[in-house]
Amino acid sequence: MKVLVATNELQGAQSGDYAHTVEGELVIAEVSECDDADRCGCSRGFPGLASSKATTTAMVADLPHLSAADLRIAVADWLDRGGWTDLFRAAADEDDDADEMLDAVVDEHLDAVATICDAFPVGTIIERSGTHVSARSIPFAA
Repeated sequence: MKVLVATNELQGAQSGDYAHTVEGELVIAEVSECDDADRCGCSRGFPGLASSKATTTAMVADLPHLSAADLRIAVADWLDRGGWTDLFRAAADEDDDADEMLDAVVDEHLDAVATICDAFPVGTIIERSGTHVSARSIPFAA
């Protein structure tokens, strides 16, 4: 299965780069950002599903031992550990189904990962700025 993993490759090529994840851990392209994303850097980060830390570089990887169900569980667990499950349940009224809302958020994260992975070949180092994801290259002079 094609997924996004944290990488230190090409880290530091951009001003303000950061890498607080564990090399190789599953990451996602954040679907939501804070009110001051440019200042805090969350508009550039890929959150790690295990460490709950982020990095500004990720790699498209093919992990054949990982299934779509495994990735779904990892994203749902990450949301739960981050307090999102409790927030959805607290915000749900009698007309809302918190589990359906959580499933929709997980689906949104999985769709974003799939879209990115479909756009780049395995091994590509990527970066993001908001919803724009691009391949990172090494700047050099000829």
